[in-house]
Amino acid sequence: MKAKHGGGERGEAGSGGHRKRGLLLVPEFPSDSFWSYRYIMRIIGRKAAFPPLGLLTFAGYLPSDWDLEVVDLNVCAPSQGQLRAKMTEASAVFVTAMSIQKRSLVEILQGPARGLGVPMVLGGPFASSYRDQILDPRSDSDRVLHDGLDALVWGEAYESIDALLEWLDEHPRHTRGEAPRLFIPQAVAEVAPGSRAYLNDRSIFRSLDDVPLPRWDLIRVSDYHSMMIQTTAGCPFRCDFCDIIQFNGGFNRPKSPVMVRRELEALLATGYRGSVFGVDDNFIGTPDATSAILDTIIEFQREHRYPFTFYTQASVNLGTPKLRHLIGKMKQAGFDAVFLGIETPDEDALRGMNKKQNLKVDVPETIAAIQAAGIEVYAGFIFGSDSDVPSTADRIVEFVKRTRIFTAMTGMLTPVPHTPLWERLKNQGRLQPAEYSGNNTDDEVQFVPLGMTPEQMHEGIHDILARLFNSTESYRRALDMLHSVQAHIFSVKRREMRYLRSALVSFWRQGVRRLDRAYFRLLWQAGRLDRRLRRRARSDARRLRRALRTLRRDGELRLRGDLARTEEWLGHAHDYLVRFRPDARLEQVRAWVTEVQERLSAGSLTVEDARAVYENARRYLKVQMRIHRFPGVTLSRAIEAAIKGLHYEQVMNAVVREPTRG
Repeated sequence: MKAKHGGGERGEAGSGGHRKRGLLLVPEFPSDSFWSYRYIMRIIGRKAAFPPLGLLTFAGYLPSDWDLEVVDLNVCAPSQGQLRAKMTEASAVFVTAMSIQKRSLVEILQGPARGLGVPMVLGGPFASSYRDQILDPRSDSDRVLHDGLDALVWGEAYESIDALLEWLDEHPRHTRGEAPRLFIPQAVAEVAPGSRAYLNDRSIFRSLDDVPLPRWDLIRVSDYHSMMIQTTAGCPFRCDFCDIIQFNGGFNRPKSPVMVRRELEALLATGYRGSVFGVDDNFIGTPDATSAILDTIIEFQREHRYPFTFYTQASVNLGTPKLRHLIGKMKQAGFDAVFLGIETPDEDALRGMNKKQNLKVDVPETIAAIQAAGIEVYAGFIFGSDSDVPSTADRIVEFVKRTRIFTAMTGMLTPVPHTPLWERLKNQGRLQPAEYSGNNTDDEVQFVPLGMTPEQMHEGIHDILARLFNSTESYRRALDMLHSVQAHIFSVKRREMRYLRSALVSFWRQGVRRLDRAYFRLLWQAGRLDRRLRRRARSDARRLRRALRTLRRDGELRLRGDLARTEEWLGHAHDYLVRFRPDARLEQVRAWVTEVQERLSAGSLTVEDARAVYENARRYLKVQMRIHRFPGVTLSRAIEAAIKGLHYEQVMNAVVREPTRG
C-alpha cells in the first residue's frame, strides 16, 4: 500500500507547483512526570529524552512539495513571538501529542496560535483516545482545543493522509468556532462506546512494511538522549484499561526483517550511536516474527560493532518456557532493559483488569530470568483497582523491593475514553469530573474507588512514591539491581566525554552538596562489585590458560571440573564469537555450539572442540576483565542509576510535596 501523496511516491506530487510549508510542532512534556526525564537531561547535557518518532514518520508521508520544519518545545523554547511567526508562515501546523502534553497544547492555542488563520491538525494518541472530549467539550481546556483545532486524525497516518491533504487544499484557513474535522475509519466511528469489535480488522490495521522511514534529517539527533525505532505494532491482549490497542490494533503487526534493517541503517546514517527505545506496544506479540527481527538486529549489530543498545516493552509471558529463548536473543542483540506491565501483585486485581497473561506465569521468576541475562526490568504498577484497599500500597512496595526492580513506574488508575474500563465506570456512575492531565502520578482521583475512599487512594499513591523514591531507598534498590543485573558484553556503552561530564555533575550535586552517605555508599559498593567481578574473570581465565597448556602439551582431553562449568565456558565462547567475530555467520556459530553441546553431553568432546571452547571463553573473560577495570561498567551504571533516581525523587517531591519517609 502506498499513499498517493506520500511514502514511496513523494517525488511525484506537486512537482513544479506552489510549495507549501508544514510546521511540525511537539508540545512540551511536564517536568513532574516519570517519562519526561527532564531532571536527567539537565545533568547529562541532552535537551530531551526522545525524538517525536510519530511526527517524523508522518513527515515521510508528505509529498515533496512540502517544506518541513520541526519545532520540539522539549528541545527549544522559542518566545511566543518567534513561535507565532513560524506558525504564520506555515501552510498548516501538524501537532502530535500524548494526553500528558494537553496542557502545553492548550497554552499554544491560547498564546502564539490565538487568532491566526493557519489550520491546526492534531494526531497521535491524544487525538485518538480523547476525540469525543474535543468534539463535544465540557471543560474550559477542551473548549480551547475545540475552537483552536481544525482537524483530528485517528490512528496511523496511512489511514487518512490522502483525505487529510485534500481537505487542507479545500480548507486552507483556520475556521474558529467550528468543530474539528475528524478523520477516522467508518468501522471505528460506528462501534458502540467501549466496543473492540474492530480490533482485528486488517483493512484498518495494515502491514507496517509500507510505512516510510522517519525523517531523521528534520531534527538534530544530538539533542536527544535516546533514539526510537518501531519494529511491531499492536498487542493480542485485552487489558480493560489499555487504550493503545484501540488505535494500534488488537493483534501484533511486525515489520519484515528487511524493513527493520532499513530502519537501523537509516538511524546509523545519522551518525547517532547509543541507546535506542523500541516503541513496540508488545515486542513479543508474535514470537516467531520477533525471533526473526532479533536475528536481523544481531547480524546488523555484529556488522557495525554494536553501535546501539536497545530497550523495549513486552508482556510478562516472555518468561514462559515457550518464549524464554527470546531473552537470550535479546541479550545478543544488545538489549539492556525491557519494560513489563506488571501492574499489581494482587491476582484478583489482575482478573478485574482482564490481564490474564500475568496470571499464567510466575512473575517474580520471569523477572529473575530476565535479570539473570543481564537485562534490567523496568515495570509499570497501578494503584486504585476495584480489588485494591489501602494496604495494597504496602504490597506493591514490598513486591518492588523483593524483585529488585529499580525503575518502578507507579501511578493511580486512570480511566481513558473508549476503553472497557471507562465505559464500565461511566455506566456505574463512578466517573468523576476531572481536568485530565495524562500524568498518572497526578493528585486528581478521577473516579470513585470501591475498596477505599478517594482520600485513601490519594494517600496510598503518595505513600508508594515516598517509600520507593526517597534518595536512600532509591540508592539501595539501585545497588540491589546492580547485583541482580550484571552487565553483559553486548550492551557495554561507549564512554564519551558527556558521560564523564554527567558523572562529575552527579558527584558534585548528589554527593558533595548533599553530603549524602547513601550516594557515596552506592558508588563504593558498585566499585567493589567491579573489582570482585574482575578478580573472578581473572581467576577463571587463569584456569582456562592452564587447561589450554595441558591440551597443547599432552594432546589429551582431561576435563577439569563438572559438566556445568564446561557448559558455562561454552556459553562464554558463544557470546565472544557472536560479539567479536562477525566474520563467522550467526547460524554457523549456533550450529557449532549445538554440536559441541551434544558431544559434551554424550562424553565425546574432542581435543579440537575443547581447544576452541577454552580459547574463545578465555577471550570472553579478558573482555570481562577490561570492562570491569576502573572506572568499571558497574560503577558507570551506578552513576546512571543515581542520576535517574534523582529524577524520580524530584517527580515524587513534586507530587507528594511533603517530607519523604525511609
